[in-house]
Amino acid sequence: MDADAYLTELRDRGYRLTGKRKEILEFLLAHDRYISARELIEHMKAKYPTLSFETVYRNLKTLHDEGMIEESSFGDNEAKYRISCQTEHHHHYICVECGQTATISHCPMPELGDEPEGFKVLRHRFEVLGVCAHCQVEAQKRVPSHQLS
Repeated sequence: MDADAYLTELRDRGYRLTGKRKEILEFLLAHDRYISARELIEHMKAKYPTLSFETVYRNLKTLHDEGMIEESSFGDNEAKYRISCQTEHHHHYICVECGQTATISHCPMPELGDEPEGFKVLRHRFEVLGVCAHCQVEAQKRVPSHQLS
């Protein structure tokens, strides 16, 4: 889907169509990875100089509540967001440095065994956090050569 399709869906659900929402959706669609609100704001400040964190977070919450984006945290106390996957059920490997994702080829849920008595699973997420090959190479480039020996 493109940003206009998401906006039409939001309008059909009773939400106003705003330029800021469109900008957020377009940015997330263009950068198929997890992105922080801070990165979104930095991108949007040129077009919206008085943009506040509250406005961005409010829009992200709406998009998340409506199932259009996913939210995750990588242990740095900052939520990150990406467009929800539109494909069949799957899970992700996620680079904590750049936010890129790779699909896990199978769902590990059946391998967990039986859920507790009386427990009904409504939905689940499985994420493996790490550092992608590209970010590992970039990190090695930043290490001064005298520290490598």
